[in-house]
Parts: sequence; C-alpha cells; structure tokens
Amino acid sequence: MGSGFEAWALGGWELGGVFAASTGVPFTPSFGGDALGVRSTDPSIDVPNLIAGPGCGSLVNPGKPLSYIKTRCFSVPSPITLRGNLGRNTLIGPGLMNFDFSLFKNNYVKRISDSFNAQFRAEFFNILNHTNFAPPLDNRNIFDSSGRRVANAGLITSTQTPSRQIQFAVKLIW
Repeated sequence: MGSGFEAWALGGWELGGVFAASTGVPFTPSFGGDALGVRSTDPSIDVPNLIAGPGCGSLVNPGKPLSYIKTRCFSVPSPITLRGNLGRNTLIGPGLMNFDFSLFKNNYVKRISDSFNAQFRAEFFNILNHTNFAPPLDNRNIFDSSGRRVANAGLITSTQTPSRQIQFAVKLIW
C-alpha cells in the first residue's frame, strides 16, 4: 500500500455481520373462555378437533398475517364439553431471518498518541428490512366458549424484530 492519502483511504477498514435464522415457535390454537368447564387458564386444555381435508396438510398460511391459522381445518368437538383431538404445539409460528451489518473505518492519529484511534462506524440492523412476524399468540383462539368462530383467529398483530435501523457514530479509542 502506498503512503499518505492513499494509505489512509484504503487502510483501516473493518466489516462485520451477524446472520440469524430460525424456525418459528410451536403453539396450540384453542378456545376462548372455559368450554370444558375446568376453570383452567391453560390454553392447551380447551383445544378444537383437527379436520383432515383438502388444503389442511399445513395448518398455517405462511406469509399471511391476516389469516395465519387455517381456521377451516378445525372444528368444535361434539359435545363442546369434550377435549378436541388436536395435539399440543401442533402449529409452528413464522420463522425469523435477520442480518445485521457493520462497517468501521479506523483512523489512527499518531500526533495525539500511538494508540489513539478515531473510529467512524456505520451499523445497519435488519439491513435487508425483512419483516419477521411474531406468532399469533394473542389471536390463537379459533372458537369462543360457546363454539362460535372468532373473527380475528390467526391474526398476527406484531413483529419479532424492528424494521431496518441505521446508525452512524464516531468512537474515540486511546
């Protein structure tokens, strides 16, 4: 590498990145209220029946936050006071994919000290701006306690990560 401006411009760069990917968390759709009459707040007790039919190979609609759970694949047990045949944690929530990236430029200033460094930093969180939906845990009730369908069943109302965020900084190291 040359000297002077060329050495300063081309030297001292650092790149960093963190990539995270995971499958979603399992959860159990259930009834609102206490359909079994057991006075329990455990959502895995009051569960519906699973219907085997066309389009029910997967019980979720990936990428559809307004109707993530395929509610047509579930029915009310008859009588409603019976526990449904759905297993615990049968559905899997949306997965997560996130990439954070950083770019640093180290500028050593020998006039101040041999180790003095004015580091310019650019950090990008969720640089791809990928939407990572949270599972619909607040809207996992498919039926109410009387067996009627819940209108917002399967509605996703939040994300697991924020949207893209960029920050710039100067860090003085000595």
